[in-house]
Amino acid sequence: MSSPSSAPSPLAVLAQTRLLPAISPLDDAVVNAWADACVASGVLALELLLRGEGAEPAALGAIKRLAASHPRLAVGVGTVFDAATAQRVCAAGARIVVSPITDAPTGAVCAAAGVDWLPGAFTPTEIAFAERSGATQVKLFPALAINAPAFLRSVLATRPDSRIAPTNVSLEEIAPLVAAGAAGFGVGERLLNGADPRSAAAITERLRAAIVAAGGVAY
Repeated sequence: MSSPSSAPSPLAVLAQTRLLPAISPLDDAVVNAWADACVASGVLALELLLRGEGAEPAALGAIKRLAASHPRLAVGVGTVFDAATAQRVCAAGARIVVSPITDAPTGAVCAAAGVDWLPGAFTPTEIAFAERSGATQVKLFPALAINAPAFLRSVLATRPDSRIAPTNVSLEEIAPLVAAGAAGFGVGERLLNGADPRSAAAITERLRAAIVAAGGVAY
């Protein structure tokens, strides 16, 4: 049987499948369904969001549980704003820390722990700061607040080596973002488009369709 250490890094998953699913950890049935679907579709990473009361203990508990039940899956934590939170989730076994902002001390904690780091940025200046702080890929957040394809085309015209991943995208939004140069995508509730979030089969179908739309390859 595979061990957790044999799972690919989440940034490697994002580079290959071009997807990083992100969900709330507050409902175990939803977490289990997404974990099953991620493994079935070959998207071997899952981000648990620290949103809502009790989200952090739920996420830390899910990391431990999924390490036993889904050892091929690299599980991380998102909505991390500071180094202290990053330290706690890294100590609990998170494989990636994802942030809406770029906080350099958070990146330093991740680097010291050997944990992938995906910081958020919203302007060319913030993207450059994230990269100078050690990020190899940058989350575009909030992508829904702007014309993300036009933004990507403009930024990548001057920074063609930047790897920028819009998040919370729908299936229909992926193709225009690919054409604009997006390096990957954060997906979650909007990807389901009303499908049952507790149905692994429904989630698997949507993830497979997203891999095809994104031009990725499953593990």
